[in-house]
Amino acid sequence: MRRVKRFLRSPKSSGALVTGALVLGALVASAAGTFGAPRALAQPAAPRSTAALPPLRLYVLDCGTLIFNHPEDYNLTREEVRNTNMSVACYLVVHPKGTLLFDAGLPDRVRGTPFNEAPFSGDPKAPSTDYYMLVTNTLKGQLARIGYSPARIDYLALSHFHGDHVGNANDYSSATWLVQRTEYDVMFGPQVPPSSMDPNSLRLKGSRKQLLDGDHDVFGDGRVVVKSTPGHTPGHQSLYVQLAKTGNVVLSGDLYHYPEERTLQRMPSDERTTGTAASREALERFMRSANAQLWVGHDINAFTRQRKAPAFYE
Repeated sequence: MRRVKRFLRSPKSSGALVTGALVLGALVASAAGTFGAPRALAQPAAPRSTAALPPLRLYVLDCGTLIFNHPEDYNLTREEVRNTNMSVACYLVVHPKGTLLFDAGLPDRVRGTPFNEAPFSGDPKAPSTDYYMLVTNTLKGQLARIGYSPARIDYLALSHFHGDHVGNANDYSSATWLVQRTEYDVMFGPQVPPSSMDPNSLRLKGSRKQLLDGDHDVFGDGRVVVKSTPGHTPGHQSLYVQLAKTGNVVLSGDLYHYPEERTLQRMPSDERTTGTAASREALERFMRSANAQLWVGHDINAFTRQRKAPAFYE
């Protein structure tokens, strides 16, 4: 992906950023084997009234910003993209039966210092003019302000292994890690780990984990469902959340980076044969049947408008 593209996408592209990027680093493993077409996404259960169910909350957390000026990496032009920079969103779901953190953002330890790939390898380097990353608010601090320490997070689900999604994953290694089996096998299988694998992610190997083979209803009532959406990485996953007042929401992960990818039907050239197209089609069908809206975590314009923790959606 040249520069940031390496960081946001292909595990083959090396680069320290991708390296750290992968605290979850190798979560990559295709739901179909190796970047194969995804299995059909399960359709939502018959609609049920959420009025009688205990409340569920969704917190939006600011996990950094990517200053990025290369929409051509996603087969888009600068004229077609309203804002080429990207937000880095994390989400906390608070369910009556427990809590789930979806994605772990850029690393808290680099707060306040613009950086590119170097912080993941421990070798500070000035940001380039092409792209850089910035953390203004720590994930741990935002969670603390709403009363949640790392020990109070019951489940950790990462959309995929790239560094802008797993930078703080080790802080939540006491949670049960929900990971696609294919992704886990790439990280910790007998083969040599990808060059993008962050050595610090080894702590996750010994954590409590639940290996998934597709969609997974986290709390058993259909309101929080991990959706298998391979392609961007082999074990990529998105998250469906059913909110009584806001309506049903799907958190995209990196199935899309820019909303224009969706409206103009574009995608990175190197994802045309990895399963991304099939995952997008399946998820679009699911969202129509569930009457769900899509939240693209890297859509900086939408992210700016969204209420952030301590405010929440319900």
